[in-house]
Formats: sequence, C-alpha cells, structure tokens
Amino acid sequence: MTKPMIRTLPFDAPSTWVAALAAVVFLGLGLRALLDPSGAAPFFGVALDPGPGLAFVQAFGARNIGLALVALALIALDARRGLIAVFFAAALIACLDFSIVASHTDARHAAKHLAYVVGLTGFGVWFALRPPPHSAESAA
Repeated sequence: MTKPMIRTLPFDAPSTWVAALAAVVFLGLGLRALLDPSGAAPFFGVALDPGPGLAFVQAFGARNIGLALVALALIALDARRGLIAVFFAAALIACLDFSIVASHTDARHAAKHLAYVVGLTGFGVWFALRPPPHSAESAA
C-alpha cells in the first residue's frame, strides 16, 4: 500500500491561507493600479497628475499582479521554498518602494511601505522556520 503524498503547503494550514490571502491582496492592488492608475497613485504614496506618468502606476500594478499569480501558482504546485522566496522578494520590492516614495515625498507618505517590508519579511521568516508537515511524521 502506498502512502498518500503529504503536501508541504497543506490547504488546511493557516500559513497556506495567509499566503493565499496575501497573494489575493497583491492581485487586487495590481488590478486597481492597472485599471485606475490615477486613483491608485496616491495610495502608493506619490500623487501624479493625469498624463504619461500614470504608466508608472500601471507598471507597478502589473508587477503586483505577476507576484500574486506566481505566489498562487507556487501554492497550487506545493512549492514551499519558492513561495518563501516570493515573500522575501516582495519584501525587497517594498523596501525599494519605500526608498522611491521617500525620496520624492517624505518618509510619512512612504511609511506604509516599511510596514509591508516588516510584514512580508516576518511572514517569510515564519514560513521558512515552520517545519513542513512531513518532517514531524519522519521524526516519529
């Protein structure tokens, strides 16, 4: 008799649901930036006048959509290490976003990006240090 495969990203684990929720939030932010760049620009921290500058907002929207779809695919494919890497990459991007916004406005407008850095890094570390389900069984 063969044992059923044990997922490292079980669908009933809170960490998997938090990762999926974060991906859906990134997807929503990306879609908003792509579809309504003038409304999304102030949320990013740099208000832009209507015009060609709004293409930048759509570019970061596309980036967020890409990150979200990669994260959701990694969850579906049970690729735990890849998902951890996506969260650390997203934290790095948020750090760079903070730098960009702070250099064009001020740290107060950029502060939410630091919150993203802390949250994404914290989640990536928690996810990386949390043992996968099969390691508990193999220790028994």
